[in-house]
Amino acid sequence: MKKVAGLSLILIILTISHGWAQSTSPALYQMRTKESNVTERRFRKILGDNYDGQDKNRKEYDDDRKRRRRKQSQSTDNSSENNGFGSGPNYAWVSHLIEMSIRFAPSLDLNTAQGAGTYAGFRSNGAGVRMSVGPSLDYFFFKDRYAFSSGLWYTIKRSGFQMPGTFGSSVWNPGAPEKESVYNLQYLQIPATVKMFANNIAPDMRLYIQTGGLFSIKLAEKALDEARNGLYTAESGGSRRQYGFGDVELLLGAGIQYKINQNNAFNLGMSYQRGLINVARDNNLISKNRVVSLELGFKF
Repeated sequence: MKKVAGLSLILIILTISHGWAQSTSPALYQMRTKESNVTERRFRKILGDNYDGQDKNRKEYDDDRKRRRRKQSQSTDNSSENNGFGSGPNYAWVSHLIEMSIRFAPSLDLNTAQGAGTYAGFRSNGAGVRMSVGPSLDYFFFKDRYAFSSGLWYTIKRSGFQMPGTFGSSVWNPGAPEKESVYNLQYLQIPATVKMFANNIAPDMRLYIQTGGLFSIKLAEKALDEARNGLYTAESGGSRRQYGFGDVELLLGAGIQYKINQNNAFNLGMSYQRGLINVARDNNLISKNRVVSLELGFKF
């Protein structure tokens, strides 16, 4: 202990003299520095490299700095992997605020039927497969998680009825066979929906949910099998329009988006459209559309 205390005292004296020499004469300062280096080497030889504890503190500081740099580097790598569709939640800003896609949607169409007055006895006439196609647009308003989704879709819907055999006849005949009617209704649909993307469920794949409304403008109506179409032949020989000018629907959908590169992706999902207003022109016949669609899309 006495030896250590003496060496510490010598070290303090040398430090003071080191500062004094530096302030007086450059030559004397260089000579004192050489002596100090020699003394320090002697201390290290006698007491070891860590005689004053500085090397240990410096080593701990360097190790801690290396750990921080390594952690920061790993965090940066993970962020770059998740800037798109990585393996994990994605909260990054998208590279394009507006994304376009083409949508193809084969659908199963149904309609309700409830008649009164001259339309008493009307009921639905099954379901049919039709098609919808058109561009879609997604505008991301909160990072890559939420988007306002719209578009312009050309959609064909089926509307069919079963009706009593006496419908449209001036003579009542209880034994007349039932009639049926099927129309194709062509609409231009404008969706106003919100699309929400969930956490990634696999590399380059994530789930989305879409909800909102549809505004449908009728472009045309076409009676199928006109000669045996009861609604077409009963109403002034088919010259009378049977359906209104449009519809408003509730849209609910879900699907998976699979990214194939930085800009392109495939969409695969299902959607349900529920008509909210009566599409029949006559108030005595109430009919609303129901559509279940398979959603196929390509984002570019």
